[in-house]
Amino acid sequence: MTLNANTQKIHFKTESEYTMKSIRFLLLTITTMFIIIAGLMVVLGISVYTHYHNFSFFYEAAKSGRFITPSLLCVLFGMGLFIVTLFGFFGSLKQSTCLVNMYAFFLCIMVILKIVVVILSFTISTNQLLSYVRVPVEQYVEDSEISVELDALQKSLNCCGSTSYKDYAGMNFTSYHDTIVIRTDTDTVVVPTSCCAKRGDVYCTRIRSTGCQNALVNMLVQNSSVIGILGVSVTFIQILGIIFALLLAKCIRKMKSEKALMQWKIREQMILAQKSESVDNTVYIGHTESSHA
Repeated sequence: MTLNANTQKIHFKTESEYTMKSIRFLLLTITTMFIIIAGLMVVLGISVYTHYHNFSFFYEAAKSGRFITPSLLCVLFGMGLFIVTLFGFFGSLKQSTCLVNMYAFFLCIMVILKIVVVILSFTISTNQLLSYVRVPVEQYVEDSEISVELDALQKSLNCCGSTSYKDYAGMNFTSYHDTIVIRTDTDTVVVPTSCCAKRGDVYCTRIRSTGCQNALVNMLVQNSSVIGILGVSVTFIQILGIIFALLLAKCIRKMKSEKALMQWKIREQMILAQKSESVDNTVYIGHTESSHA
C-alpha cells in the first residue's frame, strides 16, 4: 500500500515541539553551569584534602569521629549538587518527565533551605554568631591540619588564638612547630610565629592582638552584602532552573499527547482508506434468471 508507506515517513513538527527545544536548550545551559560548579567544588576539596592529609590521618580521623572537615564538606556538597544536576541534564536529553520533575523537586528543597538560612542570618545577633564560631586552638599541637589552617587564618585575618594569644599558654610545642616567645610585664607565652606581626631577634615585638573568633565574625559582617548578592544570584539561577524544568515537563507531556493523537488519526485514516479500497475492488455478481420450459 503506497498510502501506508508514505504516511509512516511523515514527521510532524508541532508548536509544542519547537517550544520544548528552546526550553530544553536553556535548561541544559543551566545544568551545565551547575555541573561545572560541582566539579570545581569536588576538585578543590580533594586537592585541599590530599595536600594536608595522608591515609593514616584519614583512618584515624574516621575512628575518632573527626571525619568531617571543611575539605570533605566541600566534596560532599559538590557531589550532592552534581547528582541533583544529573537528573535535570539527562532528563532534558532523554525527554523524561520523571527525571525533570525530580530535578525541580530537589532544586525546590535547596532553595527553601537557602531561604531559611538567609532568614536566620538576618535574625541572628553578633553574640549568637560568636557562640557558633569555634577556633580549635587547643588542637594546634595534636592536629597537623588544624595547625596549618590556623597559621593561614592568623596571617590572613591578622589575629591570634581564639580570643587572644593567651590561648596558647601552657601548650607543649615540639621542634616541628615554628614558635616565638611573647614577653609582657605579667607573663611570657610561647606562641606560633603566625601570631607575631613583627619579630625581633628573640622575642616578638608586635603581637596580633585580635582574637580569630572576633576577626571571623567581623569579616562575615563586613562581607555580608557580598555574600548576600552571591547567594541571591545562585538562588535566582536555581529558580530559573525550577521554572524551566517544570515548563519542559509540561511541554514533553503535551508533545507526547499530540504525537499520540496524530498517530491515532493516521491509523484511523489508514483503516478508512483500506476499507474504501476493499469496497471498490469488490465485484458484484447478480442472480441469474431461471428459464421455464
